[in-house]
Amino acid sequence: YRDAVETVLATTQAVADLIETLPHLELVRRPELSVVLFRRTGWGKDEYDDWSDRLLEDQTGFVMHTTWDGDAVGRLALLHPDTSIELVAEILASTA
Repeated sequence: YRDAVETVLATTQAVADLIETLPHLELVRRPELSVVLFRRTGWGKDEYDDWSDRLLEDQTGFVMHTTWDGDAVGRLALLHPDTSIELVAEILASTA
């Protein structure tokens, strides 16, 4: 169980690092556990809703937005230790 949790936490940090390299995304804050918050430049609640719906319809992932300081932001909650950085990179690429 500990190995699974440590794997998820390491993946979460790698996702945060990846977000920091993407010009259209902004990391809201460094994750402390397994949730990553980010902003997509120019997006509001409606754009996050549309994006989330597309990901779910395509069966790529279940990703919901949340609110941070009154603004809609993307939220990735990483729970499964087999979630790969490649899958998350694909999800993030779909915001471009």
